[in-house]
Amino acid sequence: MEQGKILDIAIKAGTLLLRFGAETYRVEDTITRICNSYGLTCEAFVLPTGIIVSVEGKNGISSICKRISSRTVDLTRISYLNDLSRKIAREAPEYDEVIKELNRISELKRYSNSTIIACCALTAFVFVTLFGGSFAEALTAFFIGAVLGLLRLVFSKSISFPFIEYFAGGFVAGILSWLINSFAPQINPYIIIIGAVLNMLPGVALTNGIRDLLHGDIVSGLARIGEALMVVAVIAAGTGIGLTLLFLGGAVR
Repeated sequence: MEQGKILDIAIKAGTLLLRFGAETYRVEDTITRICNSYGLTCEAFVLPTGIIVSVEGKNGISSICKRISSRTVDLTRISYLNDLSRKIAREAPEYDEVIKELNRISELKRYSNSTIIACCALTAFVFVTLFGGSFAEALTAFFIGAVLGLLRLVFSKSISFPFIEYFAGGFVAGILSWLINSFAPQINPYIIIIGAVLNMLPGVALTNGIRDLLHGDIVSGLARIGEALMVVAVIAAGTGIGLTLLFLGGAVR
């Protein structure tokens, strides 16, 4: 296979892995294994926002830099990409076959909107129950979780700056919890807020950041952990501002 095609396969696989939330070391290892499977010497350097790959073969040295502008979490796609990389390491298939599979993985249908909303609602319900909340509080969190799931879909389609989504989610969770508490004083709004916003907490990003640090990828690990802490701060700011506005308006005493 031509050197340029090998590099194209490697960079596309690495880009998809990084876009869907894979750890830095996993992306570097996958790119390196793909290139080695076709007889190329490879050096890969991966950051949360970009990939730099340099390969050496019969045609000399080739390098490419790829910018990653958007990231999410999709463990299903990561699993498919891992299976593909193992197949490449075993069989070294032709370029067209690999590209076809990469395109298939990239175009996989995500869960339906109703499923995402239902999962957000159920997650809030379960966490409030685990934290010792009553059935009424869990049911309230179920409703607020559904609203946050709907907000997530709206913002993901209309706004490319994710921190606005996190701020709005915290703001809405704080406002709705206290408004419902004003009609049902027996409900604890704080436990509802905690259960609802757990949907938005960046658990995968934080875990990947720690794993990158333990693996020796200091820059990537610190960047991921910093991003996760920023998300937590934005959620807290949205919740706090919402409660402050209610306090100034007299709804919170």
